[in-house]
Amino acid sequence: MARYEALCQEIFNQSRIMGTGKLVWRHAYYDTALWEEKLKDYRLPLSESMRSTVRAELLSAGFSLQICVVSAVVNQAQVSPYVFRNYSLPWRFQSEYEGTHTAQIWEAVRASAAAPTYFEEFRIRDLIHQDGGIVANNPTAIALHEAKLLWPDTPIQCVVSFGTGRSVPSPSGRKCSPGSPKAGSEGTSWTNKFLKILDSATDTQAVHIMLSDLLPQEVYFRFNPYLTELVGMVETDQEKHTQMRRDTLMYLRRNEDKFKQAAKTLMLEKTVFQKLKDQANVHREL
Repeated sequence: MARYEALCQEIFNQSRIMGTGKLVWRHAYYDTALWEEKLKDYRLPLSESMRSTVRAELLSAGFSLQICVVSAVVNQAQVSPYVFRNYSLPWRFQSEYEGTHTAQIWEAVRASAAAPTYFEEFRIRDLIHQDGGIVANNPTAIALHEAKLLWPDTPIQCVVSFGTGRSVPSPSGRKCSPGSPKAGSEGTSWTNKFLKILDSATDTQAVHIMLSDLLPQEVYFRFNPYLTELVGMVETDQEKHTQMRRDTLMYLRRNEDKFKQAAKTLMLEKTVFQKLKDQANVHREL
C-alpha cells in the first residue's frame, strides 16, 4: 500500500496548467511517459513475457495459475474487449474475445490502465488500446468465459469478485459517482447526459446481479465495501486513503463469515480426476 501511495504521488501530482496543456495536445492530463517509465522500472518481472518467470516457477511446483488482463480496443468498427493472457487456450477452442499470450506484462498493465483523458492511448502493433473499464468495468463474465474454455467439462466451483468500493445508495436508489450529476438533477445539458451515459456504461452492478441470479450462493461471492465517500481514480489525499482503509476494515469485520465461507470453498479438496487433469495441464504448459 505504501508503494502504491508513493506511486500515486509521483504520477498524479501535477499542476493544473501543465495538465490542461497535455490534455489539449495529447488528450491525456497526466504524464504518460513517466507512467510507462515507472511500469518498466518496477521491481517485479514486468519486462518479462506473461508466460514466463513467476508462472514457470508455479508450474514447476505443480500449480497451474491462469491470469488475464482486459483492455478495450478502440480503433476497430466496434469498441471491444481484448484479453492479455498468461496461458494459451486449448487448440480446439476459440475465445469470443480477441487477445494474446505473448505480450509483456508491463504492456498489459499499460494498455488496461489507459483511461481516456487520464493517460494516452496505447498502441501495440496495429491495435490501439484504452482502459478495459470502457467495455468491461466488471470483467467477471469474461473471466468465466475464459475459465469454461480452459476447463470445459468442469462445473463452476467458486467465483470470487472484488469491487473497488461503493457509496451508500442515494434516496433515489442510485449511487452517484465522483463527477456524476447529482441525484435528481434534470440532466438536460449535454454534460449531464454524457456523464450519465458514461456512468451507466461503466456500471459494475449489472454483471453482479446477473451472476448472483445465475450462480448458487455457495459458489459466487462478491465483495464490494461501502465507502464513506467515493473517490476518483487519481486521489492523492492521504486522509481519504486512510478513510478508505477504515471503511474496508469495517466491511471485513461485518462480512467475516462470508470471507470464511469463500476461503472454505476455495480450499475444497479436488477429486482424483481433477488432480490428474491439472497435472496434465501443468505438463502441457511446461
